[in-house]
Amino acid sequence: MPKKRGNDDSGDDSASLFFLLALLLCAVVPWTLTVIWELLFPGYRDVAREFPAKTEDGHPVRCCQTQAMASKREARIRLLRSRCRLLTRGFLFRMAILVLLWCWMAYIVVQMQRVFANSTLYQNFDPYAILELSSSSVKADIKKAYRKMSLKYHPDKDASSTASDRFMLIRKAYEALTDPIAKRNYAMYGNPDGPTSVEIGVAIPSISKEKQGLVLVLFLVFFVLGVPLTLLWYMGGSQQRGTNGILNTTMESMVNEIRNLTDTSKVKTFILRCDDTADLPRVPEEDKALAELAEQLTAAGVKFGAKGAPISKAEVLFTVHTQRRFHLLDEAFQAQMETLLIRWRAVALAIAEMAGRLGGIDQLSAALEMHKSLVQAIELQSTTPLLQVPHFDADRVKLWRKGPRKTVSDLPQFARLAAAELETGIAGLGLSSQEQADVSDFLASVPQVEIVDARVFVEGEDSICKDDIATLQITFKRQNLRDGEAVGAAHTPYFPEATVAEAWWLQFSIPPSKGTPPIRCLRILDPGHEVSVELKFKVKALGKCRCQIVLTSEAYSGLSMQQGVSFEAKQAPQGSDNEDEGGSEDSADLDD
Repeated sequence: MPKKRGNDDSGDDSASLFFLLALLLCAVVPWTLTVIWELLFPGYRDVAREFPAKTEDGHPVRCCQTQAMASKREARIRLLRSRCRLLTRGFLFRMAILVLLWCWMAYIVVQMQRVFANSTLYQNFDPYAILELSSSSVKADIKKAYRKMSLKYHPDKDASSTASDRFMLIRKAYEALTDPIAKRNYAMYGNPDGPTSVEIGVAIPSISKEKQGLVLVLFLVFFVLGVPLTLLWYMGGSQQRGTNGILNTTMESMVNEIRNLTDTSKVKTFILRCDDTADLPRVPEEDKALAELAEQLTAAGVKFGAKGAPISKAEVLFTVHTQRRFHLLDEAFQAQMETLLIRWRAVALAIAEMAGRLGGIDQLSAALEMHKSLVQAIELQSTTPLLQVPHFDADRVKLWRKGPRKTVSDLPQFARLAAAELETGIAGLGLSSQEQADVSDFLASVPQVEIVDARVFVEGEDSICKDDIATLQITFKRQNLRDGEAVGAAHTPYFPEATVAEAWWLQFSIPPSKGTPPIRCLRILDPGHEVSVELKFKVKALGKCRCQIVLTSEAYSGLSMQQGVSFEAKQAPQGSDNEDEGGSEDSADLDD
């Protein structure tokens, strides 16, 4: 009887091949399901991220329902849900890689099926039984039986589907009984062809055996390293952008110039000349159109740019936006202005965040003014914040200020007007019923923030001592929201994006001391009805410390409030770890 291979797996790469197949399945199947999900429900995750119905805490989000903002959200959602949006070069590249991976997997499976099918033919291989002989048959009987059966089952004479397999087995049985090498293989492995094994080489298309290992390594390196690196290069582009979407070269310039960006004119100059602005291509044919735009703006009484200086496309488009003269732009300029506005807003926020970290109150104020100017389409340091009210232009603001309403000149006063007085005032502006409804919807969403608590304390202590790490805790409420609600995006009908956050900046001024910045800043993104935030600082001075809290809106001009807070810092007793003997229970007082 022939010897079986048993557990001898020498030369059998089936485990490695199955591991490769499993690895491919783990990568390809989730990827494929993701692509199918994207095709069936395009933009589902993007819509949920940009326009969430609820916050992470489960609070329903109240969005601005003015006609302009509702239309902008609907247009953005339609774009996000459009399948045409998926047909980008990046998506097509990923699809090509995915198809190649599926083809490779199919090739491996087909090759493995062939190997296993060939192995199945030799299961319980018995050459005497195949040739219908007894084990005592001599060589002449073997030859006679082989000749007889090969003629009988030759594919040319037998039309059955199993004829070729039967004919091959007859030939192999004859070789196993007559050929010395085949006889040895049959005796050792039960197979005249030797050990039936699955080699890793079957995963590679027909290539010379000497090069199969190298090709497999290169193939794996391509998919494991080449594809991800290619995607990163493609997404990053030739000029790398940071996580905030700003060019690294712009950020480097900002670091060098942040100390000088102390007023709005300097911030504007920096933004209009930064690399994010220069990155937008300009063609010579635009010069004539830009000159005509500049003439029209000048004729309308708008002043911009230095006299005799060359026309800057960025400055012209910025002026058109802040003057709300969008009718002067053609489609090409409109698209370029929208691109620049998104970039400029990102740069303005980056300046504000950098100034906040450095404690630069002038830089922060200038950056926030620029941000409000961009998202609300109003002039820098505008003295008419009511232009942010829907359908209010300069003429209607003048008309509004006549008579008994002349003192109502900012958003907080406008929002606090009694319903009857508001209705009477709006009726005299010539607004349509839809426009009046927009004003009402705007007032329902515009922030009405009130600071309800502010205190300074040291955690775990009853009093505050010099060199303690103290905590400022401030709580404010959005009175325009009901308990359990969250605020949505700000009302920005003239800005290209509908997702400008209604963020706030907390500025905490403390008495200056050596080595300590006098201002602490914090950006607040919490959209809840009641918001509580904390700022930590080191107490550097003894005695009564009178501090100032300023809460400023990032998205709306004219929304800012101040609150004083004071505390008394004592000298820590000697020999104690900043413990105050007989300390007061109240750590700070809220100033009126």
